[in-house]
Amino acid sequence: MASSNFPYTFTTIPDTLKSPFKEHFPAYTEGLVQSNPGNFVYHPLYGANAKKFYDFPIRKDDVWIRTFPRSGTTWTSELAWLIMNDCNFDVANNIPLTVRAPNIDTCYCTNWEAKATEELKESLPTLDKMDFLTSPRVLKSHLPHYLLPPGLMDTCKVIYVARNPKDAIVSFYYFHKMVKFFQFEGTLEEFAEYFIANKLVWTPYFPTVLDAWKNKDHPNMLFLFYEDMKKDIRKEIKKIAAFLGKTVTPEQIEKLVDHVKVDNFSKNASVNMTMEIKSGFTNEGHSFIRKGQTGDWKNHFSPDLNRRIDEWIAKNLQGSDLKFVTELDQQD
Repeated sequence: MASSNFPYTFTTIPDTLKSPFKEHFPAYTEGLVQSNPGNFVYHPLYGANAKKFYDFPIRKDDVWIRTFPRSGTTWTSELAWLIMNDCNFDVANNIPLTVRAPNIDTCYCTNWEAKATEELKESLPTLDKMDFLTSPRVLKSHLPHYLLPPGLMDTCKVIYVARNPKDAIVSFYYFHKMVKFFQFEGTLEEFAEYFIANKLVWTPYFPTVLDAWKNKDHPNMLFLFYEDMKKDIRKEIKKIAAFLGKTVTPEQIEKLVDHVKVDNFSKNASVNMTMEIKSGFTNEGHSFIRKGQTGDWKNHFSPDLNRRIDEWIAKNLQGSDLKFVTELDQQD
């Protein structure tokens, strides 16, 4: 998979072909692959197509939303799309966000084509569909910067959203329980161990966050914290609008705030994966838009697990001034 102008190779992670991983992730029949260098973990389908992402044609007026999964990706991209499109709520409520602001890499986290209905195939954001989007495009990605097109940040506006790793782990766990092609068959504690050991898709967590933090002062980078959005969404909406060079009126801000409230968001078919759920891609009893709360990890972590995660966080943040808020006294 190597090429003269693509300096990354992908090899299968041996442990993902053995027990207990095979029992915990029965859908990963081919295991997972890891990049060299970088150690980014993803599905073999992505590994076979990674160069296409590296060579992806970018446009000067693109707006990119970058996150670790379950860190406010949908929330932020909906706000960015609406701000970029003069708060056109009629379009936003009638065209799925996966079409309006697609995530360029989610179709490569599984062999989805064998399982997708024809309706779902039409709407899923495969890489070859991105050229047909009209400018300015709002695009999302969970990939690390080095696997994205070189010069992305010097060319396009990039919004990076970071969520504290404790709540990210919990939300990612429920996501793995919900989506059938992840289908995790274990406990949250076992899941957290895979997370820390970088044996889940889209891990490792820290290198991508720290790289974005290092570039937070770049004129084309807006670094946001999920927790700040929970604490004062109006302030963050204004910040996003200013970064994008757009003006939002007080009335539009209030409409945006109401639009993205968790209760309203969870009922909005445009953003809550209604089509995917109807197509049988998810297990019953789960919701794509979950609690969205800061501090929910306290309802899930044992004292011992919390201690080990604290040690993992401290080790990875050593030498960095990046700090996470893991609890809020007040949140929207």
